[in-house]
Formats: sequence, C-alpha cells, structure tokens
Amino acid sequence: MNIGFIGTGTMGRPMLANLVKKGFAVVAYDVVPDALAGAVAAGARAAASPAEVARQSELVVTMLPSSSHVEAVYLGPAGVKEGVAAGRLCIDMSTIDPSVSRRVAAALAQQRVRFVDAPVSGGVPRATDGTLAIMVGGDARDVEEARPVLAALGANIIHVGAVGSGEVAKLCNNLIAGVAAVAVSEAFRIAEGFGVDAKVLTDVISKSSGHTWVMEHMHPVPGLVARSASSQEYAPGFMTDLMAKDLGLAVNAARELRVPVVVSPAAQQVLRLASSHGLGRKDFTAVYTFLKPSDERSPV
Repeated sequence: MNIGFIGTGTMGRPMLANLVKKGFAVVAYDVVPDALAGAVAAGARAAASPAEVARQSELVVTMLPSSSHVEAVYLGPAGVKEGVAAGRLCIDMSTIDPSVSRRVAAALAQQRVRFVDAPVSGGVPRATDGTLAIMVGGDARDVEEARPVLAALGANIIHVGAVGSGEVAKLCNNLIAGVAAVAVSEAFRIAEGFGVDAKVLTDVISKSSGHTWVMEHMHPVPGLVARSASSQEYAPGFMTDLMAKDLGLAVNAARELRVPVVVSPAAQQVLRLASSHGLGRKDFTAVYTFLKPSDERSPV
C-alpha cells in the first residue's frame, strides 16, 4: 500500500520510519525542509504539497501540531482535499480540537472521502519503538480499514467512538499527564529543599498512592529514569508548548460543556510560564527546572 504522510517532525519522523520498516511505500510532505529531508533519509519519497501527497497515495496520514495546521493541510490551498480521490481514507493522528476533526470530516465527506481521528500517546520513545497507544474516532468499518497501518505504529489501538471521540480521549489523557508532571515536579522540589534524596523518594512514592505513569516513565528529575527526557537534557518527547496547547483545548472543551475545572487551568499557566522562560521547545517535564526555589533574600 502507498501511504501518504504529512507532518514529519519530532513525532512524525519515527512514525514514518516504522511504516517504511513494515514494508509500506511512503510519500511525505512537511513545510519544514529539514523535516522533509529527514523523512527522505528514513526511506520516503518527497512530495511538493499535501495535494500531491494525496494524489500519489492510497491512504493519507497526518501528524501535525495544532488545529489550524490540520485545517490548512486538509482544506487549504493545495491541501489534501484538492488531491484526494473519492473513496480514499484519511487518518489524522494530531491532537486537536474535536470540533475541528468533525469539521474536516464533514468537508471531506462532501467528495466521498472518509476520515478518522487517531491521536497518540507515548511520546518519541514509543513512536520510535512502534508501541504508541492510539485512540481512534470514526466509523467502525473505516477504523478496521485503518488498523493495519495503525498496527505498524502502535501496540494499543482503541476505537473510542464517532469522529472526534479519539481527540476527546486524548485531551482527557493529556489533562491528567500535564497536571501530573507539574504535581510531581512540585513534590520533588519540596523534597529537594528538605534534603531528601530524589531516588529514595521515588522508591517511596512508587510503592504508595502518589505513584504515576509520569514518574515511572518520564521522571522530571534527571538521572532517575534512563529513557526519560530529563536524562537527555529534556530533549522533547512532547514539547512544553504542545502540552500547554492540549491543556488549553481541554479547558476550552470544559468551558463549552459548562464543566468546572480548576487544576488543569493552573497547570496550563505553569507550563505557559515555563515556555516564556525559554522551555517551550523542551520536553514538558522540563517544568521541573522552572520550578526552582526563589532567592533566599526574597520576602516569600
């Protein structure tokens, strides 16, 4: 099968590489020349636009940073909609506003093109290993057609519901992960202040009620988990700016539903502050480095 892949950045490149390894022929596009060159180095052919990708492929996969990027790639000038043939299937694996997924799906349906949303969890390490968790929203028959491609990218593929449902599940997941990263970072800064060894505290919490997936796999304190971003100078598995964006999407969704949320807006603001201090393109667990004690001469 010829797969079109649009968005070959931090997450997209290892995902594309796994498709190539599994025997798929891949044609790729990215607006950033270096990202597209990386896709070619991984075994893909380069295309000049999303429309050209769609013309040359039997199924289109997109992995993009935000809602606006998804709308532009699918519905904008030289977008997928201009090149895709009737009857084809598109899989958007970005994390975006669920209403945008539904809007794109409705626009494609006008020319009999099918669409599923399939955001992922696991960051760069699991994208590299091909063990992502994938949450899928769409018609059951379309999800089954997408499954062989998704199986090359992830170990857990879960059909959540109709189009947009995968995005809802992802936003709920990232709400918890983002808040947990801030909470774990705060806890370990307090322990540090009292002179408690971070490794000992990790051992305590791992056997207690505060244990979290974030602490086990993405520990914000460097040197405690070998594969964590913190042990790689916070090279992004998932950037601070993207986690702040996802928490914002979750907060906006809650506002539309009139559901009160208190902790997630606070965590989002902490991540935004970390971004304003130069950590936006670092892994979101770099919030730990932002939450350092203030000067002893400060009044509080």
